Amino acid sequence: MNQKETLTVSREAMDKLMKYDYPGNIRELENIIEQAVVLCRGESISSTDLHIALSGRPADRSDIVGSFEEQVCAFETKLITDALQKSGGIQTRAAALLGMSERHLRYKMIKYQLKN
Repeated sequence: MNQKETLTVSREAMDKLMKYDYPGNIRELENIIEQAVVLCRGESISSTDLHIALSGRPADRSDIVGSFEEQVCAFETKLITDALQKSGGIQTRAAALLGMSERHLRYKMIKYQLKN
C-alpha cells in the first residue's frame, strides 16, 4: 500500500461509496478501493480519490458524434492519459489505476500512439 500502514476513509468518500450502484458488484468495489489506495496521498481516502460517477449511471449522450470505435478510442485514450498523469508517468501505477496489467497498458499505449 505505498508504504502506508493503514488508511481511513473520509465521511464524504464513504457517502459516495454508499450511494454508488455497483453494476460490477464486488469486483467493481475492489477495483475502486485499489485505485483509491494508489491515488491517496495522505492518511485518509477522500472523495476525490474515488473515480465514481455520482449518479452511478452514464449521462444522456445524444451529442456524441463519430463511430462506436472512434468513441471507444477517444475514451480509452483519455482514461490512459489521465491515469499516466495521476501516476506521475509510472506505468505500473497507471495500470493499477485502470485495473489492467502493465503489459496490456503498454499494448494500448502503442495502439493509440501514446507517449509516456
